[in-house]
Amino acid sequence: MARRNINGLTPKQQVFCDLFRASEDPSVRGNAKACYMLAYGASDKSAEANGPRLLKNPHVAEYLATKRQAAEEKADVSEERILREVAAIAFLDPAEYFDPHGNLLPIHEMPERARRALASVEVTTMGKDAEALVTKIRNWDKKGSLELLMKHKKMLTDKVEHGGEIKTGGVLVAPGDVSLDEWLNQHYGKNKK
Repeated sequence: MARRNINGLTPKQQVFCDLFRASEDPSVRGNAKACYMLAYGASDKSAEANGPRLLKNPHVAEYLATKRQAAEEKADVSEERILREVAAIAFLDPAEYFDPHGNLLPIHEMPERARRALASVEVTTMGKDAEALVTKIRNWDKKGSLELLMKHKKMLTDKVEHGGEIKTGGVLVAPGDVSLDEWLNQHYGKNKK
């Protein structure tokens, strides 16, 4: 039996985990199949089946979750911070960019929440002697931010509706322990062929 480290991982599992979470190659990082191929020297077919399966191994899953949580804490990534950021975009009042006279505030004087909603500021000089400035302000997607918040608050859900009647034709797979008539009766309340 292969020796296990303090995390309960075999040497190959440790390599798999390290590649999965921190490979410098973006086509490998987060790709269970590619990581499994590299760590175990496995074939394409074997890695396709075993890479995702290895992610469900309790030691691997716990190790990856612990590392992800530590990285999130170090980067100060919390649900509260993410929600604050999305809310700043969703609830932006464009008036926060301007002083009471309608003049654009310098960025350092804008409220922090307004700055967080800024995607870009473009200042262009116009005229022969550059006497006029044109400023274009672009914000992050307000609608998308509102949708994210609504989904978080369970105010918006994806629904799939089926209208009309069920068409006949095609292939019907019924369980082997009931007859087709019995299955149709159970599911549609009538005997149909």
